[in-house]
Amino acid sequence: MIRIQENNAEAGKQAIIANLIQNNAEKSPWLKAHGSGIVAHNFLAYADQQQIGGATGLVQYDWYFLELLQVDAAFQKQGVGRQLMQAVETFATDQHLTGIRLETWQFQARGFYEKLGYQVWGEIKDCPPGTITYCLEKRLISSES
Repeated sequence: MIRIQENNAEAGKQAIIANLIQNNAEKSPWLKAHGSGIVAHNFLAYADQQQIGGATGLVQYDWYFLELLQVDAAFQKQGVGRQLMQAVETFATDQHLTGIRLETWQFQARGFYEKLGYQVWGEIKDCPPGTITYCLEKRLISSES
């Protein structure tokens, strides 16, 4: 008899991850050859010795996943966000990554990213409720490569 129960133990989660990694590698030649490791790469902005913002993300599947981009209010509209994104893009280009993926809410920075060449490929409504989450990407390597 199959039984379903709530269980938040780390061991159970790790077993699921291990099984998925093995199954995915069996079905994906790229994953079999390269694996699915995750490596964090963050970029911080400073004014003198004070941290005023940063970009956090990780590399997985030959993509850079931008998790967070933040610039202190006093330093916004001064090009700091653009400099941080340039650092991310330079890193991703130097690492020969396929592209950069990110999410932003409708009241955040969709227009900013679009000005930098990012394209919306999806949206999720009501996540969180009353909010639209936009999914964007910027390809650095052509999908025909």
